[in-house]
Amino acid sequence: MINMFDLLVVAAILGFACRGWIAGLEAASIEALELLACLSIAVLAHEAVAGFLHTGVTLALGDGVSASWSILLAFCLLGWGSFACIRLLVHGKPADDEDQEGDVDPLGDRVAGAIAGGFGGALFVGGALVTISMVPFLAGIKPSGDRMLLDVGKTVLRAGGQFATDRHEGRSLPLWGEPPSRTSDPAARLTSEPRFDTDDNGDYSEADRFRDVDGNGTFSKDLYYKDVDGDGVRRIGLIDKYVVGRWDAELISDDRPRPDLKPAVKKEPTSPKPAVPQPPKPKEQKPANQAQPPQRTPPTPAGTAKQPAAKTKDGKPAPDEKAPDKEAAEKQPEDDF
Repeated sequence: MINMFDLLVVAAILGFACRGWIAGLEAASIEALELLACLSIAVLAHEAVAGFLHTGVTLALGDGVSASWSILLAFCLLGWGSFACIRLLVHGKPADDEDQEGDVDPLGDRVAGAIAGGFGGALFVGGALVTISMVPFLAGIKPSGDRMLLDVGKTVLRAGGQFATDRHEGRSLPLWGEPPSRTSDPAARLTSEPRFDTDDNGDYSEADRFRDVDGNGTFSKDLYYKDVDGDGVRRIGLIDKYVVGRWDAELISDDRPRPDLKPAVKKEPTSPKPAVPQPPKPKEQKPANQAQPPQRTPPTPAGTAKQPAAKTKDGKPAPDEKAPDKEAAEKQPEDDF
């Protein structure tokens, strides 16, 4: 459905197209490219510059100043300030009158200038919509990106986000934030869609502005996402901030652990139990009047005991005494055969 902001976008594009028709292709295209470069730098670097600005403002004025003002000032300085400086310093002097080349068709130059002017007008209005979304007290009247038919503010953010190097599966993380995931993915974490608590009741209501990340048309209290950086908190992208209209800590998400997955419990290594010394067993004491059993010497088998060798008076071993039968047998001559 077309709203008032869509009509303003169309009117601005037609106005810049008429300006390009008059100025010609060269002037209109240079202006559009300069505006695109300045807004892209502002999209990529405004958060870093806003951090330094907010630190200085906090030191000077205290913690009562919202960070949204630092973000707004940083974007305006980088985007609109640099564009104004380029137009004044480079194109501020009147150009020398030069005759147009004869091979250039005046009608074609005007038509191409109108197209380039319309492109520059879309960038100008888109940058203006992004700037309006950063103003803290315009939360009630600022446009919601999901409800606009001609949302050129997203076009400006996408143009700047194409130069971001932090990507996941071809998707710019600073621009879109961490992507949604499926419930069946055990590595997915649980949060809610980013929202701004307009009525300050602590819970979602129809008056709150939110970013429809999963595209189901309603606010999702349970949003599963891929935790790319592993910090346990969903990274909110520039598109989320622009759509909701909050660029500071007022844009909240309910990050929490998943109830269907139990956290892994780490088992701490247990130290071995120290050995308990056992008391020595008491010796059995025998009564004094108990008779001791006689000790028996095992008998020696016959033929196994060796008699000690006999000795003479001089201490020399005595000659062996052989049995007479055996000695006689040895002395008998052998039979002749």
